[in-house]
Amino acid sequence: MPRVASAYAWGDGEPTVLALHGWGSDSTAMSSVVQAAVACGEPTMCFDAPGHGVSPGSQATITEYARATREVLQRFPSIHTIVAHSLASLAAIEAVARCGAPGPRSVLLIAPACSLSLVLDRWAAQRNLPDGVATLIDRELERRDGVPVSHWDIRTLGIPSSVQLRIVHDPADDVVPFSDAVLIASATTAELREAQPGTGHYGIIGGDAMRAALTACLQASVDHER
Repeated sequence: MPRVASAYAWGDGEPTVLALHGWGSDSTAMSSVVQAAVACGEPTMCFDAPGHGVSPGSQATITEYARATREVLQRFPSIHTIVAHSLASLAAIEAVARCGAPGPRSVLLIAPACSLSLVLDRWAAQRNLPDGVATLIDRELERRDGVPVSHWDIRTLGIPSSVQLRIVHDPADDVVPFSDAVLIASATTAELREAQPGTGHYGIIGGDAMRAALTACLQASVDHER
């Protein structure tokens, strides 16, 4: 995988679950997901995204993250479930949409960002940036990413109809608002579950709502194989 130093696997056999960490984090953030999946008998894999953790570089694009994810899925067709946190949700859906059949059957999005445009709009508003500056940022991101910022929207990336999508989100999340999850659920067939208010954008990764949603994803993948 380009700009990915290494991948980590737990459990016996080929991986069946892939856990993707959020932006500015690394694979250790997904340890609770790994533990929960392995406890269910599912070998699980993580990797540090380009420019994150031990992977080379200090910058990355969502395109690079999605490409690395797609390469993992193609190398390990045994993966039937993806769990992605925050901005990694965009990379996960892009990879699933482009990896080809059979591909994963279940995707769990934890506190997902609905679109990169919404993320940037909130970021610019918090800093009171002039519209002209925000436009320049969008142009620079498009230059680096190879696609317009508007490309990165879970509602339009093209989730295959065969994939069961679940979302778990804290209604009091102060990093990525719960309204992002509502937008995704309204535009897709995703099942939306609320976490305990106050669980937090990062605490939700190890919360009961995540474990319940993951169990449902894994069961759905098993049922699909029958």
